[in-house]
Amino acid sequence: MLNLNRTKVILDNKFEFEGRVVKKIELREYEKKDNNISKEYVLKIYLTTENEEIELDYLGKPVSNNQVFDDVCNFLSNYNGLTSTINRIFIELDGKLNCG
Repeated sequence: MLNLNRTKVILDNKFEFEGRVVKKIELREYEKKDNNISKEYVLKIYLTTENEEIELDYLGKPVSNNQVFDDVCNFLSNYNGLTSTINRIFIELDGKLNCG
C-alpha cells in the first residue's frame, strides 16, 4: 500500500509545450507500506493539461533514501530536467490515448 508522504509543486503556471497546455506538474513521494521494517519511497510525477491528467512512477523502483525526493526536485527545477520529463509524460499519454 502507498501512502502520500509529501508533495512539491514543480510548475503551476499554464504554458504551451508541443501543442498542449500544461497546467500543473507536481512531484509526489509515497511511502510504501509493507510488513517490512525498512521504509521505502516511491516517487511519482503528476501532470495536468487542459484535457488530461496522469500520474507516473518517476524512478521505476522504490528507494530507501528519502533524500532522493529533494534531489529529483532540484533536477526538475532545471529546464533540461523539466523538458525531458514532460516529453516522457507526453509519450506515455499518447500511448494511453492510442490504446484506449
